[in-house]
Amino acid sequence: MHLRARRRSLHFDGHTVTLSIATKSWFIVPGDTKNRFPVEKISKIQHTPPTAWKPGRIVFVVPGPPAEVVTNVPLFADKLAGNTFLYPYGMRAKVAKFLEAVEKARPEK
Repeated sequence: MHLRARRRSLHFDGHTVTLSIATKSWFIVPGDTKNRFPVEKISKIQHTPPTAWKPGRIVFVVPGPPAEVVTNVPLFADKLAGNTFLYPYGMRAKVAKFLEAVEKARPEK
């Protein structure tokens, strides 16, 4: 499954969630920063649904050091932590399917 919104994208292959963040270096060279979260290491998924005026937010909580804010983002991209994905109101159904697939793959504790 693949989701793309606000210069970030989420990809789920059944075992790992990959959050790709658009970045820039030397102010002109585009690039991507990829953060990978193995499903078995995700301890919690914090989901805030979108409203008509605020985007929805998904935060993948994993053990270890706290996620740093990605600051070298291009124009019109959000300066967020490396474990956060924002999405618009129109993507509610796709995000629901994505989260359902991730929850099915997570081991029960």
